Amino acid sequence: MIKLQANKKIVFAGISIAVLFFVVYRLFWHKPAVAVIAVKKEIVQRRIHGPGTVQSKVPVSVSAKITGIVQKLNADQGAVVKAGDLLAELDTAELKARLESARAAIARARQDVEKARASVTKAHAGLVLAQSNYKRDLEVFNAGYISPAYFDLTRAQLKVAESEYAEALKTVEAAQAVLVQATAEAKATEATLDYAYIRAPMDGLITARTAEIGDTVTPGVPIFTIVDLKHIWVAAWIDQARIAHLKEDQPATIRLRSGRAFEGKVARINKEADTVTRELEIDVMFDSLPEPLVIGEEAEVFIKAGADNCPAVPVTAMLSFDGKTGVLVVEKDGSSLFRVGNICF
Repeated sequence: MIKLQANKKIVFAGISIAVLFFVVYRLFWHKPAVAVIAVKKEIVQRRIHGPGTVQSKVPVSVSAKITGIVQKLNADQGAVVKAGDLLAELDTAELKARLESARAAIARARQDVEKARASVTKAHAGLVLAQSNYKRDLEVFNAGYISPAYFDLTRAQLKVAESEYAEALKTVEAAQAVLVQATAEAKATEATLDYAYIRAPMDGLITARTAEIGDTVTPGVPIFTIVDLKHIWVAAWIDQARIAHLKEDQPATIRLRSGRAFEGKVARINKEADTVTRELEIDVMFDSLPEPLVIGEEAEVFIKAGADNCPAVPVTAMLSFDGKTGVLVVEKDGSSLFRVGNICF
């Protein structure tokens, strides 16, 4: 029994020594075979990537200029419209009644002007007659053929004629002023009535409609949102570290969340970066618009920002260590070292 226990201790010691030797060998002497790649200079296309969303350069909110109740809706979200197209109509019953009243006032004012002008003509004829009588009686009065009392009557008749003519002129002026005011009120009512017809301010796509028939709308509250189809792009965010390689008109590929891919180009590079994310907005214009177009759809852009002539390795050979990106370089003695350098991948 004692001999069996001694044999077990010997076997256990042997196994322990073997394991220890294996561990030391793996740590200090074993050099496993790994695949190596010869680094050589190549021209590698530089691509700058960034996430973004489909947006419009010119979104326009369409609202009413007057307060009113929506009576008709002639367009809906997703409709392509032309400038001047009738999008909606407000209740116009009250405005039409006011316009009819204003036009009736114009008609009455024109009649009053015509009557006043006729009175002026009549008063002018009376004035001419009174002036002629005065001139005639003045001559015979100076010659002593008529009495002073009779001449005073002629003079009084002239003053009455002059007063009537002046009053007739004032009546014409007043009637013309009423006509001008009635005409202005009619024009103002016509303009207000025209505001009840809400039209598209430009060619574009309706992306939103926020009113229904029967709703009361007020000035400044959007009813429709329209985007200009000539200026649709992806607003993408690019790391500030890549800014030096970006230029306008660089070609780019746009990949939408829906799986569709389109070609485009850099249309605008903003001049202010986000101080928190350290990113800059880049606007990439579509060469041809997606169909269907979805404003706000997520996208990714891949900008072709020139090429580099530098040592090139596959992406699979790149490693990250201590926050840096580099490769393992095989030394002459077979050992490997992590190095960071100007390497294309």
